[in-house]
Amino acid sequence: MTDRQEVCVMVAEVLAGIALVSSAVKGIKSTIDTAKDIKDIAGSIDDLLTGAEEVEKKAKVKQKKGKAGQWQNYLRLRFNAVEETGDGTSIQEIAAEVIEQKQVEKEIFQMRLIINKKFGPTTWDDILIMRKQRIEELEKRKDRAKVLARERAEASAKRWKRIFKETMNVVILIAVAGGIGYVLYYIAEGK
Repeated sequence: MTDRQEVCVMVAEVLAGIALVSSAVKGIKSTIDTAKDIKDIAGSIDDLLTGAEEVEKKAKVKQKKGKAGQWQNYLRLRFNAVEETGDGTSIQEIAAEVIEQKQVEKEIFQMRLIINKKFGPTTWDDILIMRKQRIEELEKRKDRAKVLARERAEASAKRWKRIFKETMNVVILIAVAGGIGYVLYYIAEGK
């Protein structure tokens, strides 16, 4: 894959996160008047929060990897004069990150206003609190599942070790019994 193709893929991925956020907001705006309860727009809220997380994760990945931001890459493609530093310190990279974050924050703020207006002043905060609780519960279940899997693996390893040990004891017992039988046979034949 060429540098230009890689840049296009990176730009597309980040834009997909922003597009998911924007489309979720548009979806909620179009259905909010006809929504009877929050379940009618829950999928769009999920898309909004998922898109926001994708943008946030990609920003963190860019910071960790030191790759240039999507807007800088876009500018570099459009105007060959913009240089990519890749260390996260250029004005283009910083501006791109801030703009992306502000776009997502703006969309989430609009969503908050719309939902609170329709369903009550604390609905959005209640949604975020409940979501956080469920994510924490899911993480706890995953952690418990990992612990149980590890315990099962350890128990299985102990069981196979015991089976091997008992099998070796039987083999040794048979060898000793065979040796005693041979000695007795030898003594009986010798007399």
